[in-house]
Formats: sequence, structure tokens, C-alpha cells
Amino acid sequence: MYSIEYERFVDINSHWNIAFFGTHNDERDKATKEYLCSSADNSFLIEYDLDELCLLIDNKQVQLHELGEWLFKCKGNRVVIDATSMTVAELFLLSKGLFSLEINDFEVIYVEPREYTKTEDDFMLSDSGIGFSGAGVPSLAIPHDSDAKNHVVFLLGYEGDRFADAMEVMQLESEQISLFFGVPSYKLNWEKNSYLGNMKVIEENRLNDRFIFCGANNPVAVSREVAKIKKTYIDSQLFIAPIGTKPQAIGCIPTICTSGEEMPVGVLWDHPKRKHGRTKGVAKILLTKKIF
Repeated sequence: MYSIEYERFVDINSHWNIAFFGTHNDERDKATKEYLCSSADNSFLIEYDLDELCLLIDNKQVQLHELGEWLFKCKGNRVVIDATSMTVAELFLLSKGLFSLEINDFEVIYVEPREYTKTEDDFMLSDSGIGFSGAGVPSLAIPHDSDAKNHVVFLLGYEGDRFADAMEVMQLESEQISLFFGVPSYKLNWEKNSYLGNMKVIEENRLNDRFIFCGANNPVAVSREVAKIKKTYIDSQLFIAPIGTKPQAIGCIPTICTSGEEMPVGVLWDHPKRKHGRTKGVAKILLTKKIF
């Protein structure tokens, strides 16, 4: 896996046969969609339908067990996924579907925001979802048995309330937890927002020694560290809770897709509803290649 940073879309100078993107909520989502639609022969809107537990591809239902058949058209083509506009449910389901067909050379694009929208006290990123006690995402979710040996990787961002909910639901001991913090952050001092947002939960659960620091826009470092954790806790059921930055979630794709059926990696997801206009502007553009 390696990632390339660009300042402008025009500098990428790449062409794909097939592009996937999600619904756009802000300026960077819209800008990325416009770029991909102009740089790919075919582009598809993909959304996860929480009510029907399926994917919508160009607003047509595709059941998860039918996804492989639908994606077969991607074989032999250059494929790019826009992680910017997708939830991690869509990102992970699509990546896992492509990997199952041995389409391993797809690329993932992510665009950083210039700034996040916030009120005087809080960042306005998402509304509450169904919580971590919900059903998760079929084919990604694994039942959490509090009496079993578990280890949970939390990718932490600004939304400490989501972290608090997960901790309350799962009743974990500190040694069962790894906290990934985005350091360095997208911009100088942004990391303090993440720490302050999660500080109460961290201190209440005595987790100050559970930090793993990887750049907020460094999926390569996250991939390496998650692989180490999986090897260290080989006898534990591994879960990933992607509450942090999208590049951190991209870094988890190899571990999620390559884990075997005997000990699959579970994804803990609370289905938050992303706010429109949650960010402003377009900053760096990250293109990740050779994921496997």
C-alpha cells in the first residue's frame, strides 16, 4: 500500500474505467464526484440502505449476497472508490466485494476538508445513528460476546459521544482496547480537538496508555499497526470501530478483507447520519494504491 498527495485534481492525471462514489454532503464530496465522473468511463452512486440491509447502486437494490455478481463487471478494469463521500459501511462492503473477486488493484481517493463546521462548543459532523447496540452491517458485523477474548481498535476522531456509547455497550477492560489517534493531524493543532472530544471517556476508563499515533491522513501507517495488533492478539476476536478519519478507515481495508472465515475481523458501526455542509472547502487530495 502507498498513498500519493495532490494539491489539485488536475495534477492526478489519471483515468479509470469504473468509479464509485457516495452521496455528497459538502463541497469536497461534490468536487470529487465531478472529477471522477470526468475521469472515468462509467461512474456509479452507491449507498447502504439501513432499512433493507442492502446496497443501492444507482438507486437500484443489490442484495449483499448478489454484490459479487454485480461487481463481476469490474474484472479487468481500472477501478477507483471515492471514500470521501461514502460511509465506512459502503467503503468496506465494496472493498470486500472487489477483493473476493480477486480485483485487488482498485484505488481509493479521499479529499481532506479545508475546515470543519462547528458551533461555539461542538463540531457539527453527524446526528446520532442507531448506536453500537444496533445490528451493525451484515457480512461485516460479528456478535460481541463480552465473556470472550476480544480486542477492539478504536479509530478516534472528534465525536467523543460515539466513543462513549461504544464503551458503555461493550463493557471493555483497558487491555482489550487500542486507541488510534490522528497525529499528525490534517492541520497543526487539530489533534487537540480529537483529544478534548474523547478525554472524558479516556480518563474515566484509564486509557491514557492505550494510544497508537498514526497520521490522520496516513492509511499506510494504520494498516501496518493494525496488522501488528492482529498478530499480537491472535487468540482474540478483533473488532474495528471506525469513528475517526476516513484515511484511517482506508488503512483497515487489508485486515478486514484478508481475515479468514475462521476468525474474521468484525466492524462495529453505529450508522451515524452525516450532516450536510459538515465541512468547508477542499484541501489535500489523497490517492491510495496497491492496497493489498
